[in-house]
Amino acid sequence: MTVRSPIVLDSDPGIDDAVALQYLLGTGLWDLKAYTSVGGNLPADATYRNARSLARALRIDADVPVHRGAGRALSRLPYREATAFHGRAGLGEESLPDSTAPHPTESSAQALLRLSREHEGELTVCATGPLTNVAIALLEDPGFARRVAKFVFMGGAAQVPGNVTPVAEFNIWSDPDAAEIVLSSGIPFTMVDLDASHRWLFRPADLAALEAAGPGTALAARLMRTYTKAYTRHGGDGTCPLHDPLAVGVCGDEAFVATAEGAVIVECASELTRGQTVFVPVGARRVHYSESPSLTARLRVTGRVALGPGPRDFSDHFVTTLPHWPALP
Repeated sequence: MTVRSPIVLDSDPGIDDAVALQYLLGTGLWDLKAYTSVGGNLPADATYRNARSLARALRIDADVPVHRGAGRALSRLPYREATAFHGRAGLGEESLPDSTAPHPTESSAQALLRLSREHEGELTVCATGPLTNVAIALLEDPGFARRVAKFVFMGGAAQVPGNVTPVAEFNIWSDPDAAEIVLSSGIPFTMVDLDASHRWLFRPADLAALEAAGPGTALAARLMRTYTKAYTRHGGDGTCPLHDPLAVGVCGDEAFVATAEGAVIVECASELTRGQTVFVPVGARRVHYSESPSLTARLRVTGRVALGPGPRDFSDHFVTTLPHWPALP
């Protein structure tokens, strides 16, 4: 019998967050210890409500606690909802019943800290929204960074344009100060960015496969149909990227992406470039920022960055995995 590894999914649902949860459960790889919500695609109250509803729809709410995230970003930034892609309530046209499970007294950050102590050296944390909760955990206890075995997050753009500004991806732009705290902490990170997620697409044939797979994937099919339509309205070609599911996939198998080692520094001050993730690979041909001792030191804090698709087909794995954990129709 395969021992499932402990994991926390930190999420701002969100359509692709929703199907990322079903995909995580369908892989059979993970012992989901908590589902922690964070403000991002919608404000924190709405994402917490959606997370509880999804836990019910996926039949885990009796076993997996859903924790409410921070009420606001660390950064003093104007807030922008992503309702143009995710719908007014965040889950497309769905109106899912709330879970009847009790509301935990722990916040998302508190749950992350507790679980990192209970599963020191074993816990994987996957973040598919802004990094506010993870940053708060690190501010309260910097040792969180060394207790986590693996930290994978969806966010950033290393070598491609952003999707909310010319240089910034939405999750990082939403709370750049939180992202910089996390990426400078020494936590063992893998950044699953637009460089990779824009290369693994959900196609019309994938939608047809989900619709044909039966009632257990009916919710996912409806959500992905709405998501695809949103991308088409914004100039797409009938496909949509698998942003958040890809981050979950990389937690289990990095062969879904091609990675490089390097430092990632987040721009927090400039109105023009805030949220930009500046990637400096290890072994760069020239010495960067030699005139700045602080930046030179910062470049020593490195992790893994996805620069494109890997040899394993993620789109196919996503579609074939979802039926393994049926949702309520």
